[in-house]
Amino acid sequence: MSDRDRPRREGRGQRDARGQRDGGQRDGGRGGRPDRRAGDRGGDRGSRQPGPAIPDTVAASDLDPEVRRDLLTLDKANAEIVARHLVMVSQLLLEDPVQALEHARAARARASRVGVVRETAGIAAYNAGEWQESATELRAAKRITGNSALLPLIADCERGLGRPERAVEIARGDEGRALTGEDATEMRIVEAGARIDLGEPEKAVVTLQAENLKPGQVGTGPARLFYAYASALEAAGRRDDAVTWYMNAASADEDDVTDAEFRLIELANDDQPSAPEPSTTVEVVEPVADPGTALADPATENIEAVEGTADLSATSSYVEDDPSDLVDPADVSAADSDAADSDAADSDEAEPDPAESDEAVTAIVEGVPNPIAAMEDSAAEVGSSTVEPEAADHQAVRSQTAEPEARDEPLPSDDSDRVALADRFDALLLDLDGTVFAGHRALPHAVDTLERLTLPRFFVTNNASRRPTEVAAHLRELGFEATEDLVVTSAQSGARLLSEHLEPGSRALVIGTDGLAQEVREVGVGVTRSADDRPAAVIQGHSPDTGWAQLSEAALAIRAGALWVATNIDATLPSERGLLVGNGSMVAALRNATGKEPLVAGKPAAPLMADAIARARASAPLVVGDRLDTDIEGAHAVGIESALVLTGVSTVVDLLGAAPEQRPTFVIDDLAGLFDDIDAVRVGEQPGWDITVDGSTVTVRGSGDEIGLVPALAAAAWAAVDAGNADPAELHVAADVAARSKLTSLGVAVVG
Repeated sequence: MSDRDRPRREGRGQRDARGQRDGGQRDGGRGGRPDRRAGDRGGDRGSRQPGPAIPDTVAASDLDPEVRRDLLTLDKANAEIVARHLVMVSQLLLEDPVQALEHARAARARASRVGVVRETAGIAAYNAGEWQESATELRAAKRITGNSALLPLIADCERGLGRPERAVEIARGDEGRALTGEDATEMRIVEAGARIDLGEPEKAVVTLQAENLKPGQVGTGPARLFYAYASALEAAGRRDDAVTWYMNAASADEDDVTDAEFRLIELANDDQPSAPEPSTTVEVVEPVADPGTALADPATENIEAVEGTADLSATSSYVEDDPSDLVDPADVSAADSDAADSDAADSDEAEPDPAESDEAVTAIVEGVPNPIAAMEDSAAEVGSSTVEPEAADHQAVRSQTAEPEARDEPLPSDDSDRVALADRFDALLLDLDGTVFAGHRALPHAVDTLERLTLPRFFVTNNASRRPTEVAAHLRELGFEATEDLVVTSAQSGARLLSEHLEPGSRALVIGTDGLAQEVREVGVGVTRSADDRPAAVIQGHSPDTGWAQLSEAALAIRAGALWVATNIDATLPSERGLLVGNGSMVAALRNATGKEPLVAGKPAAPLMADAIARARASAPLVVGDRLDTDIEGAHAVGIESALVLTGVSTVVDLLGAAPEQRPTFVIDDLAGLFDDIDAVRVGEQPGWDITVDGSTVTVRGSGDEIGLVPALAAAAWAAVDAGNADPAELHVAADVAARSKLTSLGVAVVG
């Protein structure tokens, strides 16, 4: 096991000069410490080993008071010496771990029955790489104190001893699965490392997807989590994704606890083009149309074919039985209908500019990484020859309906430099309810738009009540071209989560439809509807038949220790009649009844989005949806771009007050906006519109292109909110005549 694969041990065991853990506080799991007995005092008197010298300047009072209280079972003189040794451990732990261990051993010899002393000895041995000694000490500390938070360290010691399978057993045991908060995150990092040791990097990726992988977080915890995720992606052969997450780790790493910046430099250096072999190499590549691609290292050719799967995209085992299916260059190129785009992209990837690589790494080191911008830079620019037909399609779609939602604005007179929104991406990940259809009717422009688009599209739904075959059939009834392989559901992702967390032959209690139950069976997990069968897990999806009896069975199982997976947490479900009760409302009832939190498969959590990206085999997919709290936040969770359509749940008013993690890259009225100029629908300043924010009033003046009005409005509102000059809950819009009719048609109550 390499140091790169192993989690950063010093980030967990470190104590400051007063004996505290990282963050200034000790673990809160010491409530189960047994009462000390008088006999404990006498037990330490027989051992007075001198140990390493302690400087006179080091005093027992330097130790954290809480730790010193743990030493009250010792006689005063002995407690004084032990405390000074513990202070030395905290001072030397990082700069001289071997000497720190000597002091820890001296303290242990004097106070072997004190839990905090054994724990400190275990941490010191851990930092010194003495895995067996560390495991022994930490297990002793756990027996004395009942502190389960030591389990991740114990599991990682098993990795150090070359027993990763034991680490996985600890992580997936009852105590390991009962961990919460930072301790649970630490355990998953260790489990992911063990999976890599076992040659299972795909499972390592899935293990970490249960954590909060939202870019933009800072601090030691996020930095280590992002770094571990990047390492898992790199081990799984998904280099581009790994680079993005090393960027995120470097950005989060304020205290320099990882070597993410150096890993980025190493990966950038790996991009340097190698000189072609003379004679035979030239003979081999002569017939190839793109010499840049031909000179690529054959050993990395297959890896490069799948590196484009975006952040958090599901692993190969998560998608298909044969991981090699994901690295077939022919399959990947087949997903690109425009040959010119594919050739351009291949050429860019084959011959990276060393200057550009160094520039990117410099930006990362300076702390300004931008995963979305990096993805944009790596995407091939679309040639102008592909734009004109799409522009014609745009006009055709607009003219084919007389519905009130149709927009009749003229196209720009000069489209020579125009790039349609859809042209920038290699796949669409489309939400269903509120985006493509509403109940039993297709939304305006949806059928015509999807018929005319040439790039692959996948239908991604949080609704777990129907199987992909049923969803595809419903889409075809509404006039869409759809097959079941184009449908990705939260039921599928939830079932896969179960398969990754449960042992073969386990049983899960299903709260949901028979369709969800069948998805669970198909991943090799048994199904029950009763808590009396002692299921290992509960999986909960939407069903109109769910009531008190079903929720009570789930509550009993969850309280008994069953793993809980929710397919989605949408509070509402759109319908033709309005918003109905969604699965998230039922999840909230169970959360209230059990005090537990579920693993979530659907948007905005990562697993469903990752599944969709993997299914699409896309390097630059676009999420298109109508909900800020699921579709758009889900895109943020996997670091890809998104477009909000104003045909469903989220309104313009919701958009203006959106939290940073729910802000889309683009805003379009409906799916026909996929043919709009990409710059005109990008959130940002737009020509012809003058927008000011005074207090909570957003005032719009001007007469620019109508399709750019809402993107410009959102940009101005977000800037004011982020600067602390406006309350997102109190925003209202004032507009002159030019903008008033457009905003009113979108349901905005214009004041003034």
